[in-house]
Amino acid sequence: MALFKPLILACLAAWAPTGSAAEAETDELEALLQREVEGPSRYAQSLLDAPAPVAVIGRQEVELLGLRQVSEMLARLPGIHLSHSRQYVGVGLRGFNRPGDYNARLLMAIDGFRSNDALYDQALPDTEFPLAAEWVKRLELIYGPSSSIYGSNALLGAVNLVTLDGADAPGVRVKGSVGQFGGRRALLQYGQGGAVDVFIGAQFQRSRGETLELPELGLPSGALRGLDALDQRSLFAKLRAGAWRLSLSALERDKALATAPYGTVPGAAGTRYVDRSWHAELAYEEDWTDALRRSLRVGVGGTGFDGHYVYPDALINRDLARSRWINVDGRVQWRGWLNHEWLLGVEVRSVPRGLQRNFDLSPATTYLDSQERSHSAGLYLQDQWRLSPRLQLTTGARVDHIRGFAAHASPRLALVFRAQPGEAYKLMLGQAFRTPNLAERFYDDGGVSQQANPNLGPERLRSAELAWERELDAHSALGLSVYQTRLRDLIEPAPTDTPGVIRYLNHDHVHSQGLQLSWQQRVRADHQWRLDLTLMQAHKGGERLSNAPRWVLKGHWMASLAPHWGVALEAQGQGARTGRVDAPAQWLAHAALRYTGWTGQHWMLRVQNLTDARSFDPAGPENEALLRVPHPRRTLRLDWQLSW
Repeated sequence: MALFKPLILACLAAWAPTGSAAEAETDELEALLQREVEGPSRYAQSLLDAPAPVAVIGRQEVELLGLRQVSEMLARLPGIHLSHSRQYVGVGLRGFNRPGDYNARLLMAIDGFRSNDALYDQALPDTEFPLAAEWVKRLELIYGPSSSIYGSNALLGAVNLVTLDGADAPGVRVKGSVGQFGGRRALLQYGQGGAVDVFIGAQFQRSRGETLELPELGLPSGALRGLDALDQRSLFAKLRAGAWRLSLSALERDKALATAPYGTVPGAAGTRYVDRSWHAELAYEEDWTDALRRSLRVGVGGTGFDGHYVYPDALINRDLARSRWINVDGRVQWRGWLNHEWLLGVEVRSVPRGLQRNFDLSPATTYLDSQERSHSAGLYLQDQWRLSPRLQLTTGARVDHIRGFAAHASPRLALVFRAQPGEAYKLMLGQAFRTPNLAERFYDDGGVSQQANPNLGPERLRSAELAWERELDAHSALGLSVYQTRLRDLIEPAPTDTPGVIRYLNHDHVHSQGLQLSWQQRVRADHQWRLDLTLMQAHKGGERLSNAPRWVLKGHWMASLAPHWGVALEAQGQGARTGRVDAPAQWLAHAALRYTGWTGQHWMLRVQNLTDARSFDPAGPENEALLRVPHPRRTLRLDWQLSW
């Protein structure tokens, strides 16, 4: 890494302030160096001191780029590459994105509350997620294993969504959108600061969807009109009074399926997914009292899935999944020992209900009726030790016991060297694990599509990473990291002796390594740009991992064109991928034009897929009749916003 530093700094010398300009930026730089993140250790700490590489996208970028979904926020961060099955959005992280996966190796949290469900362990960030991008103050992507603090699922990384308080967005905000393919969206929110802080948001969106052309289905042009429709509504509320906080979320999404999954009739209306989720959490987080700080969080959550499948001869099949869980997390922070900050936590999660059913309506035939429970308990300890003014050592470990599996320990070590203010070198070593979820172990529809495997074992990952982070001045930042991971006992579906039927097994090891470079410039609040490059390789059983690009390059630029006018441009590219059909390298560009000249109003015209590029993702195992799933075509959208 020492070879990169002089070259990069030399190239950027023109941006370095001198003389009075440097003095004028001192206060801004000091504020920048105090930037905090909460995800890596589950409490607020300096970004440069955090024991993991962290990428952050904030509220301002969301507004200027015109983003609406959490998935779009993730797409702007280094090392992320998304895939679209026309059912759900898959999140690829540093080359790992398995077709048909529900992002079970990525933990997602809302203000620290684990949002992965109890049946599939899924982390779904698009229209099936309850938060609108406009309600997120800051998205933190923590790279690398985080099981030492979060337990199972935090295998490849963790996402923490820090939501708005009422004081962050006081008053009323009404936002409406219209777009192609019958797209309509309404967003309402209200915020109030003070002794009792309140934030409430609601969104509604609907679209008839594109008219897809899927030649593998053998249908005439236009036969899939209206079969990619979406209807979604969600709610989020948060109340804070002193040390107490109450937060709630709820979502319902109805998504029509045009891709004929699981052998359904191509072109027939009625095949669709209905997703529901909700969560409620009561938290007590006191301020520091001398050298002690305590917190207790109690949360409940639930998800529901209804699959409606239309088969030949008017046969209707239903797939139902219901889960409920209770989560209790208690933590104590202590600074009573000189140069140490200790964190001790206990987390208990109980899943009293994990229901899976599959049946035909007429004639009435039941193939699956499974109700399983799951319980887990974790004890974690972390010490942040300031060895010297420039050197810090973070050590931590967590022991988890999950019903049906042996106890598992997840250690972490991070050594941070602050060579000078605004610069950090980080060496990180860690282990993580993921236990198979209830769907992978117990889903069995009588051998129609899947056989159960209750003897599945957990996945285990080891990782090493070296990173360099540098704030060049009050407006410029650089990040460079190299990493290597080894994942063994990968859980993936495998064909059985019965054609078309799969069974989850523990497969070969996966080795991956790569380099990640990020450079961002923030000249003014409305004038900034960012460029990210990730190079990576991933192999399974000696062969290149499928659906894994070898490079991802992305950037955005935002600027003012004239008083009250602004523009934003995005570009994202990724390398070729292998799969059931090979996908060539692809590029996507988006643009947004905004106008803010009328008091309290904000207008934006956003163009998705500016060049109308034709690209696709390899189809997952659920789309047996397809080889590829096309990406969305060019789409125009007009937003209007009124605030008071």
